[in-house]
Amino acid sequence: MTKIVCSDCRHENEPERIYCHNCGARLDRTEIKKEKAASEESVEHTQARMKKMFAPGRGRKKQIALKLLKVFLLALLAAVVLDLFLPPDWPEPLKSDAFAPMINMDLFTALENHSPPQLVYNQEQVNAYLAAAIKRANSPAKEGLLPISRIFVQFEEGVCRINVEERFFGVPFFESASYRVSIDRQKIVADNTGGYIGRMPIHPALMKNLDLLFDKTWATLARERKDVARLAAIQFHPQSVTLVTAR
Repeated sequence: MTKIVCSDCRHENEPERIYCHNCGARLDRTEIKKEKAASEESVEHTQARMKKMFAPGRGRKKQIALKLLKVFLLALLAAVVLDLFLPPDWPEPLKSDAFAPMINMDLFTALENHSPPQLVYNQEQVNAYLAAAIKRANSPAKEGLLPISRIFVQFEEGVCRINVEERFFGVPFFESASYRVSIDRQKIVADNTGGYIGRMPIHPALMKNLDLLFDKTWATLARERKDVARLAAIQFHPQSVTLVTAR
């Protein structure tokens, strides 16, 4: 507690005194009154805060808010899981691959003879070829816990989208990725423009790190990728692809 200093003789007096113990002069108790008022105000503030803290219903409201947050997070997680595993809106598989063109033989011949200057295939022809390719003897598509049951492509202007269906003990998993493709010094340069896992869209920056999902696909089509790398250029158009051979 603050002591009262006499204004006449500067003697320090106990806070309860009214007159100076040394010289008898009347003491100025203004500071003592201010300190007392501040103390009482602090006590009132503390009481109000404690009352608010233990007010009926406060804990219940907090519990309700936490439960609502948990429900929201669970619903969000469920929506993400459903999008990852639900089948996308893909076209129906081809009924038969009996009419599949021998694209690999056409490409080999064109590369060796430098003729014709270009090969053009529509989307249906390429998909028929891919359907036959995954059924080849000793194809990597059949290996492992996630055998490939389907590969098909979709062509847009300047973009190729490759779609893959794999199965884990009969349960299907779907992934797709879009690429802008060019050929530079007998190397395929593929710039990812995004993709999907199930129905969940994946940003291109993240999709680049998920390219391992397509490792088995690239292994299945290793022979075709090697030949394509020898081309002068590859051009994608809506529903078709043009393979340009070097002159």
